[in-house]
Amino acid sequence: MWNDLKLEIDICTKCILEKTRINPIVGEGNKKAEILFVLDSISEEEDVKHKLLIDRNGKYFKKFLEYSKLDLKKCYFTTLTKCSSHGNLIEKDSITKCNEFLVAQIALINPKYIVTVGERATKSLLENVEKEDIKDLVGKVFDFYGEIKVVPIYDISYLFKATDKEKWKLIKILEKL
Repeated sequence: MWNDLKLEIDICTKCILEKTRINPIVGEGNKKAEILFVLDSISEEEDVKHKLLIDRNGKYFKKFLEYSKLDLKKCYFTTLTKCSSHGNLIEKDSITKCNEFLVAQIALINPKYIVTVGERATKSLLENVEKEDIKDLVGKVFDFYGEIKVVPIYDISYLFKATDKEKWKLIKILEKL
């Protein structure tokens, strides 16, 4: 199933992102993970190197997760879209058209928790939170499908400027998972 999904993503032409991408990225990590991280997008550097979390933000995020005592080998990381926009704003249409790939990943992994990283990932997966501020959603646990729970956290770029109190809150949230 994973090979079929990768092939579908590799040949996808549903949205404009396929015109700018170099290497679509399905995701990476443990395909039997209990924790699935859904990130906003793929950076240009990640696109070129065909690997998630290798740019400045990704390295910082991995260090932050390790500090939270999360075993990254037991997690899976993916994005809302599977192609990079190369710095351009990703339109909602691209996220919508790529959603079936994300749903397939969720079904294949069947995690206990989906950690949505940032406002856009959170609002893409959860209904009835469109008008909520991400700061009010961070750390709350939402029912998803079946036994799966969604836990929103701050966007990676926000972590650079977050207060120590906000970072500590995230560490405590992640430690509980």
